[in-house]
Amino acid sequence: MGTNLTWGIALKGFGLFEEQLNAEFKLSASKVAIYAGNGQGKTCISRLFRIANQDCTTSVSDTIINRAASSGEFEFSFTGKNTSGSLCIKKTRGTNPSVKNGTGYIFHVFNTDYVRDNLQSQHYAINGDAFSGYIVGRENIDVSDKKKLLNELGEEGKRKQDAIDSAVVQVQSELKGYKLSRLSEYKTLTTENILTLENRVNRYNDALAKFNALANLPDDIPTLAGLVLDDSAISFDALEEILATSYTRENFAEDFADSMHRKRAFIEQGLTYIKEAGANDCPFCGRSFNDNALQLIHTYEEYLKGQEAKTVAAIDDQINALKEFLGTYKSFFFDYQVRAAKYDSLKSWFDDVAQVSLEKLPECSAVENSINTINDALGEKKEDISIVLSSDGVASLRTLLDSIREHVSNAEKVFNRFDVATSNLKKEMSDAKNKLCIEGKYKVRNECDKLILEHAKIRDQCNALAAEIKKAESKGRRPKRQAVADMLANLVHSVFGTRYVFNPDGFTISLGDAELGDDAEDIMSDGEKFVLAFCHYVASTWSLLESNDDAKKLFFVIDDPISSLDYRYVYSVVQVIRDFNVLFDESGNLRVRFLLLTHNSAFFNMLARNKIVQDLYTLHDGKISKCDKRYITPYSEHLQDLYDVAIKGSSPTHTTGNSIRQVIETLWRFDNPAEPDLLHYLNAKECSDLRKCEFIYTVCNDQSHGASIFDRDQPPDDKAIKHACLAVLNHLQDRYPGQLIASGLELEMDNNK
Repeated sequence: MGTNLTWGIALKGFGLFEEQLNAEFKLSASKVAIYAGNGQGKTCISRLFRIANQDCTTSVSDTIINRAASSGEFEFSFTGKNTSGSLCIKKTRGTNPSVKNGTGYIFHVFNTDYVRDNLQSQHYAINGDAFSGYIVGRENIDVSDKKKLLNELGEEGKRKQDAIDSAVVQVQSELKGYKLSRLSEYKTLTTENILTLENRVNRYNDALAKFNALANLPDDIPTLAGLVLDDSAISFDALEEILATSYTRENFAEDFADSMHRKRAFIEQGLTYIKEAGANDCPFCGRSFNDNALQLIHTYEEYLKGQEAKTVAAIDDQINALKEFLGTYKSFFFDYQVRAAKYDSLKSWFDDVAQVSLEKLPECSAVENSINTINDALGEKKEDISIVLSSDGVASLRTLLDSIREHVSNAEKVFNRFDVATSNLKKEMSDAKNKLCIEGKYKVRNECDKLILEHAKIRDQCNALAAEIKKAESKGRRPKRQAVADMLANLVHSVFGTRYVFNPDGFTISLGDAELGDDAEDIMSDGEKFVLAFCHYVASTWSLLESNDDAKKLFFVIDDPISSLDYRYVYSVVQVIRDFNVLFDESGNLRVRFLLLTHNSAFFNMLARNKIVQDLYTLHDGKISKCDKRYITPYSEHLQDLYDVAIKGSSPTHTTGNSIRQVIETLWRFDNPAEPDLLHYLNAKECSDLRKCEFIYTVCNDQSHGASIFDRDQPPDDKAIKHACLAVLNHLQDRYPGQLIASGLELEMDNNK
């Protein structure tokens, strides 16, 4: 059968699909089956299709996004003769998904989520109240003229809206040029919002003029307030007292006192060391102290205890304090000059301070000269502590410092006014930006007033006409609840026979004469509950249709519908899927679309053999491939794992041992089921080649079914595991080469050695 339709699936960032998946399906019909092992991503794909038809996408959890990704994208597309469309789903962590369905299809998804939400949460007591509304039939009520007129009005309304959209885009482009696209008010500049606005005077140009005036301001306006001058190091009272007081000199020789002045710090440090160390030797030359040295040390100590030494030390402290303040003032003066320069360059932008000038702060040289005058007097006092000196220099510095403090206080007031003005201006600029976006909406509303009124008139006409059509068509409508109930009753009978009976009037399941209600969960087996859920899924399709013609839009996505089912129920499910075309169209001419995902190879092969599905594919390791052989071996997935390790160079995983065991056990059941266990089978004649890999049984036994390798003293290394994988592949190549061919696997000659 020729190809007349192409499907495409692009997927990244959802489920286990960390890397990009791009798949193209060349189809002969809109019926596709995909075989994939557990953990390959089937359920993720079905969940993405389910998002497309959920009433509330806000319930979609972030867990659907791959753990290594922050967002995910999914696209399903199709192209064919005179037809095309796409479904796009995007989701970022912490946000609701974005869904754009341009397919025209009604997606109906069956997976474990459907079972949980519709039956399991209700303890398998079916809720008929979930199905409300009506389905319009195909009675011969001629509304073709009205539908034609409705279509014409819709096209005319679209032309009006396109013109409004164009005006919106123009204003959006202009505001983007002003870098306003991140504002919340900008994001509300949409056609949908503009259509709801009342028309008023267009003030956009005024808002733009104000914005431009404010936009010329510098972006980096600094904060200027916060000037602090620390003058705590200066003690004017102490300075005046030192200069004005005559201190008595002690009874020491003049030359001794002069020597002490010059070397006082050195002598004090040495005496301190001697006391702390309790030393009898000189800390500087190392000689032992004799009587003369000890007498000299005593004289030093006596001198330092005296008034003269204390006075000299106090004078030195004051000299150092004045020098420290001079350094502080120089740093402060530089900071002030920088702030003053910023202020002078920016003040003209602010009306509150534009005319206010800063006073000139006393120069550093003035402070330095005043301090030098005091330090000169202190130096003179230091030479002779008994003299009395004038404290005019101290008074002069006090006056100068008072003046500086006043200047700083005045400047701080000006800087505070400047900061308040800039703060208000920043808010004013923010308001101006938002105002410009708001006025942009009213600009479009004002300029498109005629178009908007005509659009509203067409919309009202369309609504009225649609209501007339619906009223006319409703004469042939039937309740969705009844349609679901009738089909569910038929499906339950076809699947369960007389074991379980569904009452369409009461929406109840009965076993014999007893209605099960909530007890169905405990009475029915897991397989029975699952097949009941599938029947519920098929019947519930009617709840998605507004008219019988909507059946043409149906797209079924089915994920493993035979879980826990025995062969009888598997055949029943296959029959239901085969009959989709007649279940929803009595003529049997319905074009059925479905994507069926399964990990059950027998079910997959059954769909192929009975030609229910013409187009077969496999999903493995993030790739979708066409299944040209139209047959999947029972251990196809495990065989692919062995091939990846032995041939493609993949590293063995914790499941590799299990895959080896699955393949060998399957061969054992077919090849020699008389052997009592796996070990006996491996020792049989037909497995002589496998026994050459002496540790293959250990790999099967110790590293399958979740057995830990960490409690083994010497677990097989990766090379040994790869050897075991290759041994199994060679065994199949020698005895059953068709198994490898059916799975699309080839062994090179070098690999067979």
